[in-house]
Amino acid sequence: MSENILNVIYSSDDNYSPHLGASIYSLLSKNENEFSFINIFVIDNCILEDNKRKLQEVVQKYNNAKIIWISFDEYKSKLVLNMAWSISISSYARLFVGSMIGSKVDRVLYLDCDIIVNGSLRDLWCSPIDNYVIGAVQDPVCDDIKKAVGLSAKDRYFNAGMLLINVNKWQELDVEKKAIDFIKMNNGDVFHHDQGVLNGVLKGLVLYLPLKYNVMTMQYFMSRKRWLKFFKNNALYYSQEEYDLSKKEPIVIHFTPSLTSRPWVSGCNHPMKSLYWDAIKNTPWKNMKKTKDSAKWHVKILNLYNRFRPL
Repeated sequence: MSENILNVIYSSDDNYSPHLGASIYSLLSKNENEFSFINIFVIDNCILEDNKRKLQEVVQKYNNAKIIWISFDEYKSKLVLNMAWSISISSYARLFVGSMIGSKVDRVLYLDCDIIVNGSLRDLWCSPIDNYVIGAVQDPVCDDIKKAVGLSAKDRYFNAGMLLINVNKWQELDVEKKAIDFIKMNNGDVFHHDQGVLNGVLKGLVLYLPLKYNVMTMQYFMSRKRWLKFFKNNALYYSQEEYDLSKKEPIVIHFTPSLTSRPWVSGCNHPMKSLYWDAIKNTPWKNMKKTKDSAKWHVKILNLYNRFRPL
């Protein structure tokens, strides 16, 4: 592994192009001087040519970065899904990272498009994952969710929005086949979709990384004690000190859709939403307007209730 060459991979459809642009800008602006070169692999799920051009414009401002396009078309047919609720199929693209990257690199950092990078990724990139398939950040979930993917209450569960992937181990253990088999075994309907799949097939193969590398929305609205009580989570979790410090000094901010809308949606109450708008102002989508909150009324009420109800 070259410590000075950062490999990052995203997956996006056309609708998420502006948010991908904001994420890429934040990545490059915070890490331009941290690495000699940054390869940005983009798994392309029908991104329009105009938006591809705009994404290229973001990257072309930096002399030490480039986009490498990967078509998702040939991989979609391998997925037989029976999804109970709406999610972009682009999310499942990360299951095929081993085939997509091939022998090009030996490790790659996967990031969701709703992520803003707020600092240097060098320490994250150099994390000791040689004996693991991935490095990830723990996500508290209830025991039923763990049970649904074959985990026990004491097992840790990770969020798949940021994954530091050991490509060699991924290929050696044939994670792609295990993931496809897991989906088939569950009749195409796995709780938490591809995230649940990966938690199910990678038990014991995960290096849990510091919380600052994937700070999720719920962390800003719930105390550590309240979050763990909310999910009745029994697994080992980060200390109170790390929980608080990661909110103050996050490296990777993940705008997960929980308890409030995302930054580009009207009514978002996330305290870090300005970082998203600071990033997108430096892209060809700088004049983008907020979208109307399309969440159903009962979802909005449930979000408010969960944010403020006593536990």
